[in-house]
Amino acid sequence: MSTITIGSVNCRGLSETVKRIDIFTKYKDLYDITILVDTHSTSEKEKQWLHEWGYVGKFSSYSSKSRGVAILFKNTFEFKIHEETIDLMGNFIILDITIQDYRITLAAIYGPNNDDPVFFENIKHKISRYSNSSIVVAGDWNVVQDYDMDTLHYRSENNPQSKAKIHEVMHELDLLDIWRQQHPFDNRYSWRGPNHKQSRLDYFMITSDIEAFVVSSDIGISYRSDHSPVLINLRFSSQIRGKGTWKFNNSLLRETEFIEKVKGDIKTVIEEYESDPSMDIETEDKQFNISYQLLWDMIKMKVRGSAISFSSFQKKEGNKKEKELLYKISLLDEKLLENNLPSVYQEREGIELELKILREKM
Repeated sequence: MSTITIGSVNCRGLSETVKRIDIFTKYKDLYDITILVDTHSTSEKEKQWLHEWGYVGKFSSYSSKSRGVAILFKNTFEFKIHEETIDLMGNFIILDITIQDYRITLAAIYGPNNDDPVFFENIKHKISRYSNSSIVVAGDWNVVQDYDMDTLHYRSENNPQSKAKIHEVMHELDLLDIWRQQHPFDNRYSWRGPNHKQSRLDYFMITSDIEAFVVSSDIGISYRSDHSPVLINLRFSSQIRGKGTWKFNNSLLRETEFIEKVKGDIKTVIEEYESDPSMDIETEDKQFNISYQLLWDMIKMKVRGSAISFSSFQKKEGNKKEKELLYKISLLDEKLLENNLPSVYQEREGIELELKILREKM
């Protein structure tokens, strides 16, 4: 099956005709499915805008000055929309859709600027109306996932209650931040603001059962907006896979660096959800603004992410080292063809042993 590219961008208003046509043309060339937020569309203009797009599309409109979401399709692939949920306030669209024989729930959201966890609770309930196990949610969330990794030049964390609610929704719907999953150590941002502030407010959340279908994910180059587009490339296989079970790699417990990272993760989660961080008391005496079960789930989710990231990094470094050792062996083999010196042979044996030990660790 061919690759489906889904792109999402906050376009900062498309009321101006010249800009709208330009944006439509640009992203129509790039994506099979284009998600636009902050469109400033109105219900009266939807028919005209759809005509300008030239293909199938869905709009959630509010006013010509604010909000608005759209999901726009090209005719480059087979799809069927079974049911739709359109927000009258211009903040989200949720579709029950089949794409290339694979049925999913596809949602586009424009999160509120203020700290509004109720909004994300509502999104969860709307998505849960459909029985699809596979979910893709994209848009401008107006909330970062990780304050340290996803912000630059911020003085304080924005919308902490919304962030906690999103983490809760991720746990309940089995969602993961696919870009962060594929780029565990990268510091890249999708929004640039005054005073050199930057943050990753735009991203895709997907259920783990379709993670294997994501060929790649990326943050693009901004155009006529202070937001950059975000995108994923999907290739659905003919065989629908069930949700895999993640297993912890016990060998990580021998890695001092990983142990220290986990200790830091636990401390971070506790500090994030404790009711009164200013109180200097023992951890077992602390009170939290979420249940103990959810706190435990948040800790496990954080540690799981660190374990996956650490393992991924180890694998990349191991593959790099393996290539270096194989290259050295190939050079020594050439030397042995010219002159079968014992010293060269011993050096080769030493590198081969190093390679064997490396592969056993991998």
